[in-house]
Order: sequence, then structure tokens, then C-alpha cells
Amino acid sequence: MPACRLSRRHLLQTAAALPLPGLFSAANSAHAHPAVQPADTSKSFAYAETPAGRFRGQRRIDNGVQFYKGIPFIQNPYLPERRFLSPVPVEPFEDTLDCGLPGAIPLQPDAKGGMVGGNGPLCLNIWAPEDAQAGMNLPVMVWVPGGGSIRCDQNDPRFDGNSFALNGIILVTLAYRVNIDGFLKIEGGDSNLGIRDIIAGLTWVKQNIAGFGGDPDRITAFGQSAGGTHLVDVIASPAARGLLSGAIIQSPSAVAQWKDESEADRAAEIVARALGASPTRESLMTVPFEKLAAIGPLSAKLAADLDWAQFTHGNTSLFKGWIDQDSGGIMPERPVEAIARGACAGLNVIAGSTASEWRYYIVPNGRIDKLKRKDAEKLLLGANRPISLYESYERAGKGRTPGDIFAQIQSDIIFRMPCVKLLESLAAGGANVWAYDFAWQSPVLGQSGAVIGAAHTTDVPFVFKTFKAPKAIATNGRHAPTSLADTMHGAWATFAKTQTAPWATFNLGKRRAMRFDVQSTEVADPWAFERMTLPAICTDYLINKLSRRNPVG
Repeated sequence: MPACRLSRRHLLQTAAALPLPGLFSAANSAHAHPAVQPADTSKSFAYAETPAGRFRGQRRIDNGVQFYKGIPFIQNPYLPERRFLSPVPVEPFEDTLDCGLPGAIPLQPDAKGGMVGGNGPLCLNIWAPEDAQAGMNLPVMVWVPGGGSIRCDQNDPRFDGNSFALNGIILVTLAYRVNIDGFLKIEGGDSNLGIRDIIAGLTWVKQNIAGFGGDPDRITAFGQSAGGTHLVDVIASPAARGLLSGAIIQSPSAVAQWKDESEADRAAEIVARALGASPTRESLMTVPFEKLAAIGPLSAKLAADLDWAQFTHGNTSLFKGWIDQDSGGIMPERPVEAIARGACAGLNVIAGSTASEWRYYIVPNGRIDKLKRKDAEKLLLGANRPISLYESYERAGKGRTPGDIFAQIQSDIIFRMPCVKLLESLAAGGANVWAYDFAWQSPVLGQSGAVIGAAHTTDVPFVFKTFKAPKAIATNGRHAPTSLADTMHGAWATFAKTQTAPWATFNLGKRRAMRFDVQSTEVADPWAFERMTLPAICTDYLINKLSRRNPVG
């Protein structure tokens, strides 16, 4: 234990020392911690004693579930002395820390074209059963939020852990750096900072969760979208060995990493130039936080650029992990390759995707009905695939309109086939793996009258049973089937408790998967057409390894 321990006052003073303008907006001022109150043994409070300090949480009046919000685990990474550098753990607290309100969110763009967050340490939230206490060794689940590596909100109401706590599980949601602070290769900075933050959060949980009643040897991490993608990076990393007993990976873009530092350098140069800076730590630290909002329009412009699309094999995101073996980093090789070589041997993993991920991006805004065949063909060209594949999808009945077919092709390029490649790598590398396909069709209509269907994120409220959250209502409506929520939430909870999913394992022969729908059932190889028609682009090593084990597309 460090000789010098942070007091509450010192932590708040440090958080408030940010010199850059525009940081403390009304939107993020609510994330500041309240002052510590005198110790109170009232039944409305809950307490946890850990190596990191003593924490005071609250209990829900209706069911007694304990919750602790805004627990700092990484010192403010946006201060000049820590900007673009590896995470520094928060030192143990001298005082009891009041954890009744959410903590700061990472620096990120808001819905209005501005920037929010970044005004304090990185924080996590914890929900625990009413009677949870040290020594109970309850199963633990740690949620890694998504957000396209651009946003991350550990406080999103969709991620409320109440239902898991009622099911006898301790639920943790954690923050990590995004945008240029988390996933940009910067000269003078450290590599893959968002991934390092996630590993730091899992390390904190491993070291402290026993004080909340959790079992440090039974921790399951789960994440969706970018959260799932970066969880792939984590489980493949030597830096994360021994932190997890299991993982659930939802809708990952599992092959979305830069394959080498030169590719990451190109992305960094583009971003820095757009900000009027150079891709160095010294230069980027001079850019006001508000100016980072310019990255959004830049990303949109690049997404429409054919040369950039071909350079990125169709995944045009600027913010990705990269192979950093030459800089003493945490990603020595492509994660799917490391996993196929045995990096996750013996690990228990569930992985899957929704049936039509990309409808999330083009149905609500009505764009799906404006898309033509030429748009889908341009999409295929940008992904370095023959445009004739459009006809293959059309003949196979993968959509009634060009917009439907566009959505399905893009779903397969970005999410579904990379997830299949992940499943194949896990099976080839000796992991215990279970696959799923989320097929429930949300009836919510977009601006043009098209249904959102089994789109990206529609599975999340079923996992957490959080259908009243505003974003859940927006994607799933007000009458989502509770029976499916019972099934899917129950499967995730069972996995956390037993490290076994309640359906057959996935292997390279039978390729069994659970299809989640109003009537959920096991199916064989639900991606047969897609994986043979549009396989994930991967490296020669993995393709050759898998072809020797089982022929794949």
C-alpha cells in the first residue's frame, strides 16, 4: 500500500485543476462527487471495506439492492501530466468515500455537436444483492460499454445492474478513454490507452470486489459493439492473463484493429491535421477540448471516401487498437490470431451478434429507403470485395429493397463475419465457446416507415432488463417481450454463475448456436451463406490454420 494515500479533498482538487477551457459545462457538472458525509449506519446506506478504501453506497427502497456509483479507479487522465499516458491507479482513500451519485464520464462528443465529460477520474459503478457482504464469493460481471470508440457512458440507464443483483450477481460498469485519448497513436504517448484502461478496471475489480461480496476468481467481463471489440483485445492480451474466468462478447467488430503501427500513424496524421496540430503529445495537448468535436464531421467525410474505405477494408473508423509489439505494448499481434494460437485456451466465452446490425444506423433516420444498388456496390468496392456479391445477396433473399441488402452486407462486413471469425479463432485455440444469433425483430419504425428489426443494440435491454430506459424505448418500443428478456438475461446470469451456457458448445464442425427470439431455439450454422459468401478479411496465418481444421469461406 502506498505510503501516501489520497484524501477526498485532494482528489477533488486534482480533478478541478484542469486548465483547458470549456470543460465544466452544465451537462457534466452533475457528475461531480458530493462531499463526504459523516458515517451513518442507517439501513438506507451500504458499506464496503476494500484495499482501495471504505465506500458508502445506498440501498434501493423497493428491493434493497445495494449500489455504489462513481467509484474512481484511474486518476484523472485528462490532466496535462497524465494526458495520453498509461492509466495511474487511484491511491487508497483515507476517508469513507460517498458513492451515491454517478461519476464523470470520459471526454466525448455529445448529441449537439459539443464535448462533455473528462472532468475527473475514470469511474465505475457497482450493484450488489441486498445481503452481499465480504466473504460471500458471489459471481461478478463487468460491463464494458460500447460507443464506436468515440463515446463511453458507464452511467447509461440501459446498463443498470439491478436485475443482475436480484439474480445473485455483482454487476460492475466501467469507463475507459475514447477518441484521441483512448485510440490514437501519438508520438510521445503510450499505446492503446483505452484497452489499458479496461485492463486497469478489471484489475481494480480483481483486487477489491471481495469487499463487496464478490468472488475475485469468478469474474465475467461482457461488452457490446466497441465494448465487445475491445474486450476481444483484452482477452487476447498477455497483460490481462488471470483477470477473467469468462467473457461474453456481443456484436464485436473483432478484426477492426490496425495491423501495424504505420496504419495507425496514417490515422493519427489525418486526425491531427484536422485539429490543426501534429500527431505528437506536445502538440495535441494544446488543442482545446471543445475543438475535438471537429472529429465527428471528419469521420463522416472519411466514411464516404472510397480510398479510405479500401485502406481500412470497409471499417472506416479512425479509432482502433493497433499492434504495438515494437513499443513494449499490450497487443503484440492481431487479437484473433493470438486467440487462434491459444491466448484464450481454457477461457469460457459466449460470442454472437444481431441478425441485421446496420439497420440501427440507417433505419431511424430514414436513409435506408434512399439507398440504391450503386450504394451497395460502392460499399463492396470499399471493402475490397467484388460488386457481384450484391446479386448473391439478392438471389439468397437477404432483403426486399436495395436498402435492405445494403444493411445486410454492411452488417456482415463490420460485425457478423468478424464475430464468426472470432468464434472460429476461439474454437481453434482451445477456448470453451458458445455462439448465439439474436433474431428478434423490433417493430419500431424509422422516418421512412421501415422497421428497425434485429438491429445493433436491440439485444442490450434484454440482457439487462432495462426496457424503460429512453434509449431502449427508442430501439425496442414499449412492448418488448419479457419472456425473451427472461431467457437471455437468465442465460447470461447462468454463465456468470457456472461458466457454462445453457446450450451446446460451438465447434468448427457442427457450429451450433442459440437463436434468441420470442421462441428461442438451437440452430446449426446460422451464418452458412454469409460466411461462405462474405468471410471476414483476415491474415493468411489464421485462414490457413482454420482451413486445416475445417474448411471455411
